[in-house]
Amino acid sequence: MSSLTKIQIATLFLVIAYIIWEIYVRVWSNSQPEGGGAIIRVDLLIIYPILLVLIIISIYQYFKK
Repeated sequence: MSSLTKIQIATLFLVIAYIIWEIYVRVWSNSQPEGGGAIIRVDLLIIYPILLVLIIISIYQYFKK
């Protein structure tokens, strides 16, 4: 088994952080009153592209070895 690169370690850390963040936001959104209106997840406009790029780079590095 080869060692992980810094990008792959960062990707793993950010995916785990995203899972924790998503659980927190889901609990928060369930605690909002029904009349509070629709919740718009602007945070996903930043999180998804970063995760997508890091995952693609990590997969490329993994198969390049």
